[in-house]
Amino acid sequence: MSGCSRIASSVVMASLLAAVSAPAFAQSAPSEAVSSFDAGFFARSQPASAYDMIQLAPGFRLQEGDAELRGYSGSGGNVLIDGRRPASKQDTLATLLKRIPADSVDRVELIRSSAAGYDMQGHAVLANVVRKRTSRLSGRIEGEYANLRHGYDALRIAGELNLQWGGRTLDLQGARYREIDDQHGFGSRDRYAPDGSPLRLTDYQQPEGTSYTDLSGAYSQPLAGGSFRASGLFKDSRMFADIEHDIFYPADALILGTERNHSRATEGEVRWDRGIAAGGRIELLAIRRDTRDRGTETSRDDESSEINHAAADAAETILRGVFRRKGALLSIELAAEGAINTLDSHVALTRDGAAVPLPAADVRVEEKRGELFANGTWTLSPALTIETGLRLEASRLAQSGDSALVKSLSYWKPRLLATYAASPRDRLRVLVEREVRQLDFADFVSATSLTSGVVTAGNRDLEPDSLWRAELTWEHQVGAGSVVLTGRHEWVSDVVDGVAVVSPEGVFDSVGNIGDGSRREIQIDANLPLDGLGLAGVTITGSGLFRRSRVTDPQTGVKRRISGDAPVEATASLTHDLPALHLRWGVNYAFRTVESEFNIHEVQRDRLAGRLDAFVEYKPDGRWTVRVFGKNLTDSPAVRSRSIYAGLRGSDDLRYREERVLRSGRYVGVNVQRTFGGR
Repeated sequence: MSGCSRIASSVVMASLLAAVSAPAFAQSAPSEAVSSFDAGFFARSQPASAYDMIQLAPGFRLQEGDAELRGYSGSGGNVLIDGRRPASKQDTLATLLKRIPADSVDRVELIRSSAAGYDMQGHAVLANVVRKRTSRLSGRIEGEYANLRHGYDALRIAGELNLQWGGRTLDLQGARYREIDDQHGFGSRDRYAPDGSPLRLTDYQQPEGTSYTDLSGAYSQPLAGGSFRASGLFKDSRMFADIEHDIFYPADALILGTERNHSRATEGEVRWDRGIAAGGRIELLAIRRDTRDRGTETSRDDESSEINHAAADAAETILRGVFRRKGALLSIELAAEGAINTLDSHVALTRDGAAVPLPAADVRVEEKRGELFANGTWTLSPALTIETGLRLEASRLAQSGDSALVKSLSYWKPRLLATYAASPRDRLRVLVEREVRQLDFADFVSATSLTSGVVTAGNRDLEPDSLWRAELTWEHQVGAGSVVLTGRHEWVSDVVDGVAVVSPEGVFDSVGNIGDGSRREIQIDANLPLDGLGLAGVTITGSGLFRRSRVTDPQTGVKRRISGDAPVEATASLTHDLPALHLRWGVNYAFRTVESEFNIHEVQRDRLAGRLDAFVEYKPDGRWTVRVFGKNLTDSPAVRSRSIYAGLRGSDDLRYREERVLRSGRYVGVNVQRTFGGR
């Protein structure tokens, strides 16, 4: 923890120095629900895209939505584009924002209260990227190439078009690209006895990558006194991994494997909203999403072969209606949402041509879910607002196939958020809320990994975990930057973690409820331009999340962290803008992370060493941007350690320990973009 303390101390010290020296900047009064920053505010940093701009917005930290969350409520991130939340779950917010050229952005708004009339989706702060209104065709073309040390390359070709005329807007995007997973690559995968002596030594390789094709479009126009928008998306992804165990101790042997997965997703959305009498506004939304996944995994050596086939088809249909009314003292929001979700999953494992029986190998899951929501925001004074909300979520799950089950669930989810503007530079937020996580359909069905040799069984008796969260946030504006410090505590009920499932086919790893737990987090986010210290054009940013979670392990009876909870997640960046030379350069360091998974037969720890990335960006004029980048310059390894037990962990002896060390190597690339029109 000493390293974490040094990170936090450095950021706090830098903020104190900047607070003394940095000049103040124009901002909205603390009583306003929306703070606006025009394009000129970001000009000193020569942003290339809307993504670069919101990274510099004081007091804001980008939070991606949860693509796995079913339904619309609570699944979105904390960014709006032209006042609307992106509907697609297939694209990240970072991807969408990088598509928007900086010179097409009129302003960035920070929305801090539901009283502003926006769907906050549980976020305390939203960023709204407002594009310029023109009557011309505008767009962007992009090309990128990166080469990795071991001969793999990543090519990207993309383009966007935006056309505005007579109150109508048409947006079209397309991209074809390949990404190489730089946390996999080449190295070793060795096994050791409990006393540390080697059992198997292996030269190991597992390069992975995915090729993507993205197409999307959106059209909007005035309609019936309001605004109508229709959008659609198609995404095709093809993942590959080629695996080789070249064993040289205790005897020479060769094991070869492959992983292939083909996923295809489509999305369609229609939205209509309009103002009504007495300051009210209604919004109607319909969404349809379909996903098709097909995967094949193979493993073979001189003595045997295994093949695993997996197929999954998922669909989601959402209807949603919202009413909002803004008032001087009280603003209200009422919403109703209904959704139908389905998943058909099939898994087939064969060993030497013979089928291997698996529990819950063929399963269909259907869910009918409804949600009612009411929110009220009281503006008690120019400095104090209180937001209260209450959600009722009810669902009915029906499972058929190898495992039959019908389950009805309903939960109340209250929320209280108080915001106090203590001064023009300081805001305090207090949040208390209850959250109930959705059940993951994938946990109802079995899954097999030939690479790790683990079969995970579906668990039909799974209940969703829930928690109460108490959170205190202090936001301090430092010149043109900010420091945000957050402390939170979560009381978790029915923690979902690793359990044993006993079936006629045997005892398998699965996920289930293991009792109550807790989680404490301290988070610091800093965005500090250092012009006031005589370092013109230099900005340092940092983000650190320090987490401690506890739950009782059902296998050992001993307290441990919750699976997947990394104790530290931290990054630090420095950028230097040189407008006279049309240059911008920067470095980013991601600190070491460790994640643990506790299963019935093993404990798995993934350690990703600290890594350094860097870039140099050149803008010969306002249209062209040339960016040269280097990633993983420290050639940091990704290490997976597995402690495998002879039987159930906690009651049987350690069988062996396996350590896999992979490096993808340093790699460099170049990205060229050109914008056109829209001026």
